[in-house]
Amino acid sequence: MDSNESIIFRSGLTMGGIMLLALLSMTSSVFIAESSKGDAAAINLAGSLRMQSYRIATRLQIADDDRTRHVEEVALEIDQFERRLDRLWQTGAIPEANDNSKTQMLRAIESAWRDALRPTLETSAVDARPPALYLRQIDDFVAKLNQFVKLLEQDTETKILLLRLIQGVALFLTLVLVFIAMYELHSGVVVPLRDLVELARRARSGDLTVRASHVGNDELGVLGHAFNLMATDLSAMYANLEAQVERQTQALRISNRSLKLLYHTAKRLGESPLSDESYQALLMEIEKLTGLGSIALCLINPDTRQVSRVFSTRPHSAGWPPFCDRPHCETCLGEGTTHPLDADAELFSIPIRDQERWFGALIVRYPGLGATAAWQLPLLEAVARHIAAALQADERVEYHRRVALLEERTTIARELHDSLAQSLSYLKIQVSRLQALPDGVTVAAEARDIVAELREGLNGAYRQLRELIATFRLKMEHPRLEDSLRETIREFGQRGQLSVELDDAAWHCTLDPNEQIHVMQIVREALHNAVKHAHASHILVRLCSPDHGEAVIDIIDDGVGLPAETQRENHFGLNIMRERAHHLGGLLSLHSQPGSGLRVQLSFVPAACRNASTTFDEVRHA
Repeated sequence: MDSNESIIFRSGLTMGGIMLLALLSMTSSVFIAESSKGDAAAINLAGSLRMQSYRIATRLQIADDDRTRHVEEVALEIDQFERRLDRLWQTGAIPEANDNSKTQMLRAIESAWRDALRPTLETSAVDARPPALYLRQIDDFVAKLNQFVKLLEQDTETKILLLRLIQGVALFLTLVLVFIAMYELHSGVVVPLRDLVELARRARSGDLTVRASHVGNDELGVLGHAFNLMATDLSAMYANLEAQVERQTQALRISNRSLKLLYHTAKRLGESPLSDESYQALLMEIEKLTGLGSIALCLINPDTRQVSRVFSTRPHSAGWPPFCDRPHCETCLGEGTTHPLDADAELFSIPIRDQERWFGALIVRYPGLGATAAWQLPLLEAVARHIAAALQADERVEYHRRVALLEERTTIARELHDSLAQSLSYLKIQVSRLQALPDGVTVAAEARDIVAELREGLNGAYRQLRELIATFRLKMEHPRLEDSLRETIREFGQRGQLSVELDDAAWHCTLDPNEQIHVMQIVREALHNAVKHAHASHILVRLCSPDHGEAVIDIIDDGVGLPAETQRENHFGLNIMRERAHHLGGLLSLHSQPGSGLRVQLSFVPAACRNASTTFDEVRHA
């Protein structure tokens, strides 16, 4: 921007011109007023000199008997005349330069006064001569005074005329400058500013095709040029934003389709068990939402890597690609990453794997997939991961089902040993006794006793079978272990005709159902042993939980105790109790002296206490 074309510069220049004219007008007025300051006094003094001249003439014509006083009066008049004449120089109206007409005239008046009039007056006053000569000279002198007064008046009028001329010129030039300023303001400010306001209004309404016409080198021209650039940039930006919005809309549409596909995939794969219809429906939905060509899902046996099932969105009559080497799938599986299966990159294989376990491959046909639909491959890889996770979950469910079956069979074996196995062993011993009896009638009585014992053993085995059935149907009707133990204690007290007591005053633990079942079976086994083998008359079941979170269950009886050799030998019943304690993560200990009773102690940390302790440790370490 040129500084000489700036609106501020031109406005300042115009205002400066107006101020300069005003200053010139005021300065000239002050100067002329100062130069005319003594003119009025000079005119008055000149007029008084003229009057003083006539007074002196009058004084000379009036006779006075007292000559001395007459001379003094004339001298006084002369003195006053000279003082007034000197005061003319003091008014400042008479310049000292000799080339000035007023100065020359005043010097001529002084010369006429000192050279002619004053000597004549002094002579006439002293000699008492008649004032005829003075009267002849006074007319010429007054004429000079009149001419001097006229010069003073002309000089004053000249100054006033000059002042008028200066004021008029200044006023005219001021009006010219004001007109120029108004024109510049209208053409250089008002019109461009009005256009800019209109352009801004139209731009705000969305019309970015407007352009400013005033693009000069002044401020508004620069602003108009900037507005044109802004409108151009905004037009390009809006076009770019529209393209970006379209791209973002397309991306959101793709994301929505991807999320929809992943949701439906997870929903279908979450069905248990996975059916062929689920896989077929999933492939049809993938083809629909992704816009791909034919899609095939090949599932293999993870152990043998041979084809087990094949699903496709096209009929099998369409044929398989020539590279297919069923039932071997190494070509499709590759190295475990997505890869093309042909040279034209129109057929892609997406392996289905979970870590190092392979389940098959997803075969997709789509021409130009890598160039036009890069979002589809990651989506299909995510679908493949979902399928692999679902298949892996099915394997885990099947594995846990087998483990549960094995555990159940182990439980059945353990419970059979604790009930029917012991009864059948007893019957086996009785049968061996029968076989060992010698032939003859003498053994009939003893045989009858053995048969009676066999009948009793069979009844006991039948009773234990019913107990075993009840054991497998055991349910924890009460959420608290104490309530379940009370029912068990009441059952054994009624069946064994003995006193069973429960002490749970120091018990504060909460057990989950699995822990309660194990504890209940251990307590039942201990009570059964106390009734059957120890012949106890009083049993105490004590529950306590120390401050460190450990649960301790004691079963104390007053029976015959447990022989030391029984504790050392591989007693299957005790092993089962220890196995249950091991499942609880605890310890089973036996404390007994022969003939002084037995104390069975189970100690373990409940899962709730372990979780709380782990959480506390994690928070503390954090």
